[in-house]
Amino acid sequence: MICHVCKDRVATIRLKEIVGDVVTELHLCQECFHAREREGISGAASMNTMLGTLAEPEKKKAKGKAKSEKCPACGITEEQFRSKGRLGCSQCYETFARTLEPILTKIHGFTEHRGKVPRQALRSLDMKNELRRLHEDLQRAIVSENYERAAKLRDKIRKFEDT
Repeated sequence: MICHVCKDRVATIRLKEIVGDVVTELHLCQECFHAREREGISGAASMNTMLGTLAEPEKKKAKGKAKSEKCPACGITEEQFRSKGRLGCSQCYETFARTLEPILTKIHGFTEHRGKVPRQALRSLDMKNELRRLHEDLQRAIVSENYERAAKLRDKIRKFEDT
């Protein structure tokens, strides 16, 4: 589909506005979308704005904090993330994990990848998931002081890691 604004490039963004019973669709290319966004034209609300909006409930919870978190790698603060709806680097995912988890759950329903996996990576991914599950079971056994089960799980983990 061709962009409705420039009528030159391929449209990669579809904006759909529903007001009452009237449905309006607008197909835009990346350049025209960002131009509308910079001009503040209605209908160009981006994913960034949506993420910032979704972070609002967590923002209210965090108001009691004296100091806003800051990414050690890129220096972006939690406030900047909330206002822009963008993270600065890959380290931000770990730094702002507490804020991101509820947002990702609202958007996707999960906080980990649940989609398709390349065949070559499937076996490796299954093994990693199994190992992670064994470690979690081991921790639960230790906490509940079930040392016999913990020893069996430890041995199973060692055997699993050797293969």
